[in-house]
Amino acid sequence: MLPLDQKEVSPHMIRAEFVDSLQGGQLFEALFEVIPGAYYFVKDLNCRFVGGSQSFAQAFNEESIDAMLGKTDYDFSPEFLADAFFADDQKVLKTGKPIFNKIELVPSAADASLDWLCTTKIPLKGSDGSVVGLAGVARVVRDTDSVYAEHPEMHRIVDFVRANYRTKLSVADMAKVSGISVSSQERLFKTTFGLTPLMYLRKTRLNAACKLLRDTETSLAQIAVQCGFNDQTNMTRAFRLELKITPLRYRRRFAEKKPKLSRRAKARLDQMAQAQ
Repeated sequence: MLPLDQKEVSPHMIRAEFVDSLQGGQLFEALFEVIPGAYYFVKDLNCRFVGGSQSFAQAFNEESIDAMLGKTDYDFSPEFLADAFFADDQKVLKTGKPIFNKIELVPSAADASLDWLCTTKIPLKGSDGSVVGLAGVARVVRDTDSVYAEHPEMHRIVDFVRANYRTKLSVADMAKVSGISVSSQERLFKTTFGLTPLMYLRKTRLNAACKLLRDTETSLAQIAVQCGFNDQTNMTRAFRLELKITPLRYRRRFAEKKPKLSRRAKARLDQMAQAQ
């Protein structure tokens, strides 16, 4: 028979006391490291990262989550992706309602293309009951997930674009490799991913271009060709459409955050940006 004082303790109190007694970083971090293709993250009210799994940091080419603390999605992803993450964060933070199993595009950790992730975000509340942040769980969409199991042709298209976005590619080419009509492809993309095949192709190329602009000093003309835009004019048009900024100004913005870039290179970027 349990002592009287233990009988009167509520289950919630037992859980609270146990959690309070733990050293930080023992509830989730280690568990997520053994789940392939899955990770979690925590953000504060300002959408700054305040925690996460090692796998999450590695997805953004960081050695540890410490390198991401205090930063936001805009420090690691191009605006056209970060804007979508931020909009969802604000929805959770302002309404206090979670978002479950949303399919979204994120930069791939393996290369310069994009991955589809299934993401869930929940609000975190403080001791007074107000929302103080959010926690999220994301996992790579696998072959066995319903999104591909029900429409295997979608997986063929995604793989095809990932492998060939650097080349001259049309919506008709994408439909052909999947064995469906252009109209069927359009309908499936909108239903499954919430965007058109052409938008997906353009976002894939833009992400690759953004990575090269951030991490290299390759010329804009070369980047345009390497990422499938054919020429610098087409790339600039895509940047203005999606990011509301030119490729050069995008590079300049990140160059200002990188002290390792030579002064001469930065001066040259400033001069070219002012000329636009």
